[in-house]
Amino acid sequence: MKNLPEVRECLSLWLAAFNAKDIEALMVLYDPDSAYAGGRTPLIRGIDAIRACYEHAFPQITGTLLFEEEAAFQQDGMALIYGKFYFKPVADGAEAGTTGRVGLVYRKARDGNWKLLFDMDNCPPDVTSQDFSKRASRT
Repeated sequence: MKNLPEVRECLSLWLAAFNAKDIEALMVLYDPDSAYAGGRTPLIRGIDAIRACYEHAFPQITGTLLFEEEAAFQQDGMALIYGKFYFKPVADGAEAGTTGRVGLVYRKARDGNWKLLFDMDNCPPDVTSQDFSKRASRT
């Protein structure tokens, strides 16, 4: 599990790029074989298709995406992190944003960097905005 700090750093970079809506910084974090399985979208395969998805979605996204890790595993050149997410609204007192759970699979590239290989999210009933108000704001 010695590589988990590196994988978590990759996730932190992803969250920062996503919240900044920096598509270029976001795309360098993806593996060439990446796929995204959103809770409300068909399976999206490949960096170009994922890029197009975010380019379309970013104008509609408001708030800050927060993440809380529930578990992480790493073996050899693969790692899995899963946890809860929450889109924290821009204004205090605004209606609570979307919540859910995400599973992220990372693969270590030949250059030694970890890249996001598979991203699957859903919106189960056991994840709520109150889960994120229990602690200080975090990403």
